[in-house]
Amino acid sequence: MSDPIQIETLIPQPLPDLRRVSLILRVSGLPAYGHSNVSNPIHFYDMPQLTESTPGGKSTQSPSTANPSLFPDAGPPQEAPVDNHPTLSDDRPPSPYPDVTLSILDRHGHEIATTFIVEHKEPELDFTLHLRTFESGATYIARAEMTRNDEVLQTVQVPFELR
Repeated sequence: MSDPIQIETLIPQPLPDLRRVSLILRVSGLPAYGHSNVSNPIHFYDMPQLTESTPGGKSTQSPSTANPSLFPDAGPPQEAPVDNHPTLSDDRPPSPYPDVTLSILDRHGHEIATTFIVEHKEPELDFTLHLRTFESGATYIARAEMTRNDEVLQTVQVPFELR
């Protein structure tokens, strides 16, 4: 049986301007993602393709124009019928990856900054949250809540001073 998915560490680091806090999140037990742990280039097949003969390394094709060499015999794009769109009733297996909510709470427990990550796949993440209001020297709480299929798996809270 594989290790359970869990938050190993949450490290809040206030940045010098005191208006931003970097949150370093480490998660263990995530299912393997992709073919390896090596970065691979991502290719968007409908985007303009550069060639060695492209002047200045820039494409002359508009990014909003489909790449005609990808589908040479295709006609103009057609709008998909509404009934072909996925719905919540589709029998798809649930994702093995958790969702993560990162938040900063003030001394009264009010959320003053937050972000939501859908299907978190990275073992380590460094994310910066911007504070709309702040009080230098005050104690805040960094919170990470991990959920999967609407079930809370784990919540970690770390107090820190904004200085």
